[in-house]
Amino acid sequence: MNHQIIKRYLKLGIFALFMGNLFWTGTSTILADDLTVNDRPSLKILKKQALATKAAAKKRAEEAALATNMVSEVTVEYTSNTYPAGQCTWGAKEMAPWVGNYWGNAGDWTTSAASLGYEVGTIPKVGAITVWTDENGGYGHVAYVTDVATDGQIQVTESNYNGSYYPSNIRGFFDPTKTSEGKVSYIYPPAGV
Repeated sequence: MNHQIIKRYLKLGIFALFMGNLFWTGTSTILADDLTVNDRPSLKILKKQALATKAAAKKRAEEAALATNMVSEVTVEYTSNTYPAGQCTWGAKEMAPWVGNYWGNAGDWTTSAASLGYEVGTIPKVGAITVWTDENGGYGHVAYVTDVATDGQIQVTESNYNGSYYPSNIRGFFDPTKTSEGKVSYIYPPAGV
């Protein structure tokens, strides 16, 4: 072999050895006790577990809602909205088609709904109808609950409030017990809504 070729191979070998040391500067001894089995679940298994957890949580929430009377166990007949357009009753029926027609003025809704088997109460819940009963004999007011904060404040979609005749969120978060509309109660939606 030629002296030039040997020199070249020697340089390449030293360079390779040098580069190898840059990337790997230690030695490794693997003992049988150090070995672990990869027990990470696959993405498919993780998705399946997430769906099962979500279904279980939904079932627990439904059971809790039934236990606290926040779901109505009634058969609903979905009908077109016969309330006068632009009124609060019309807006509530537009947002919650499970609401019956002919429940009367807004202030009468809690009594009408309860007589038909709907659950009513004083705890706000998303999807419920808020009913303000005017204790001075007025018409009352109704709205559809869209959000409930941990402090009890709610957001609603309502009609015939502050000049809005189309279902709108005008107030943002507010305390429903501190309004001039009257005493507040809720009509809870049917199961599965």
